[in-house]
Amino acid sequence: MKKSVFVKCVLLAIIFVAGITGCTKESAEAGTAKSESGADAVKAKEIIIADSSEDGSLDPAGLAIQTWVSYSKLCSSPLLSYDEKGSEVLEAAESYSVSDDQLTWTFKLREDGKWSDGSPVTAADFINTIYRALDPANSYSIYANQLYIITGAEEANRNGGSLENVGVKALDDFTLEFSFNSPCTYFKKMLSLPIFYPTKEGVATADDPNWFRNPDTNLSNGAFKLSEYVQDQYYVVEKNPYYINADKVSLDKITMRFINDSQAQIAAYESGEVDCVNGLPDYIKVKYEDSDELTIWHMLTTTAILPNVTVKPLDDVRVRKAIAIALERGAISKTMGSDVEPSYSWVPKYMQSNSGSKYFSEESGPLFSEDIKEAKALLAEAGYPDGAGFPKLTYIYPSNDTDSVLAQAIQAQLKANLGINIDLQAQEYQVYNATKRDGNFDFLRFGWTADFNDPINYLSLYDSSSPLNFGKVKDVTYDAAIKASNTEADPTARNKSLHKAAEILITDNFYTVPLVTKQYIGLRNTAITGISYNDKGEPYYRFADLN
Repeated sequence: MKKSVFVKCVLLAIIFVAGITGCTKESAEAGTAKSESGADAVKAKEIIIADSSEDGSLDPAGLAIQTWVSYSKLCSSPLLSYDEKGSEVLEAAESYSVSDDQLTWTFKLREDGKWSDGSPVTAADFINTIYRALDPANSYSIYANQLYIITGAEEANRNGGSLENVGVKALDDFTLEFSFNSPCTYFKKMLSLPIFYPTKEGVATADDPNWFRNPDTNLSNGAFKLSEYVQDQYYVVEKNPYYINADKVSLDKITMRFINDSQAQIAAYESGEVDCVNGLPDYIKVKYEDSDELTIWHMLTTTAILPNVTVKPLDDVRVRKAIAIALERGAISKTMGSDVEPSYSWVPKYMQSNSGSKYFSEESGPLFSEDIKEAKALLAEAGYPDGAGFPKLTYIYPSNDTDSVLAQAIQAQLKANLGINIDLQAQEYQVYNATKRDGNFDFLRFGWTADFNDPINYLSLYDSSSPLNFGKVKDVTYDAAIKASNTEADPTARNKSLHKAAEILITDNFYTVPLVTKQYIGLRNTAITGISYNDKGEPYYRFADLN
């Protein structure tokens, strides 16, 4: 992934409520304040960060999407992670080893690792998340299928097998062993997935589905710990005194607020109510081009149209291809802003290949070409000349300014280029996510941002076993290509299987219709310092400070 000279800012908050304070332009500097007795007291170092609307939960064994991702960077430490240079960083683990046949991975945990209640982080806590994710009786994990590389995991999740037969074992309190059916060369990268993060055994249980909103049961092994959670509004985290690197943590409190309107974010930032905002429109680049407050980075993300292949006439590949090649992505990108550019691959444009120095998408070139004439011919061949007789379908998208512009551009182009009339339906995020999970749509906006820096993170979503296969794709040739990539130890051969899967997904079948990728634009109060980054360019506020 190419690194921008700019850096990403975490999504920000907007409105203060009674009792919530933060680092604003007026209060950014840590200082002293007079107590009632007249003595000087050190002012607490506090900032406010915001996510978009509450999306998912804080349970890594559950619906661990946007909200969990932001939370985990503050409050949870995995076995290991990667820094901005792509170098390994041992976190909960102090060491690991791999057997000669690459079928057994053993991690030695830090014996000084503790939960926010002072109890030790043990191997059983990592197994607790994995078992809960795999248990079909109570799991709502969206990543359960990613565990199938582990011996016995698929049987336990899908075929009535016992969790006790799953190949993850606690050899002792601080030794965790994984056993695989076949080599998995990218397993270390997978440790970024929520399902490989720990949750306290006996505390985070299926008996209480809302345990993660309660500070007494949502224990942390990261830099901060949960102190308050108000659903759909905000949550607050405070410094965790038991964190292994607590001496490096400078901030006392961080408030995460849920807000989705970019114009309101800008107004809050410019009025001094918040410290930084992200996901802003492109005109901010011009307005702040000479300011150190401006932050920009290339995101490992793709936005696409997801057709439901069980809905007529989207079950016909000719119709899906006609829609895909009739859309003019250059014009769509210009409509959306200068921070958006066309994408002809589901795997993000700026994701690095596993073999060589090129981006994965560059190795094969575009997987299709736009061609309105061919699109019309395909639609006619499918029985809908110039769109005649084509049923009215509905395109569903999240209710926000950016996706509204995209939806209107898609609607206008399909009408102009193919004679197709589609309805548009905006839904609030929680409703949109439920619609997506239930498969109750014709086609919808589907976006994905990398969990870890490997093409399989994108391509595995369309495997027939994936709970994230919202378009209901069932293709044995595609599944075989994914399986081959998962079991291949040689990076070059594995890369070949990944490219084959990408071609089956798009060139041959258009199970998804890539549209655009984008930069992220933000503003950040320059009083915030000490931010670090991972291998995807995402910021960590663990060791942030205030000037």
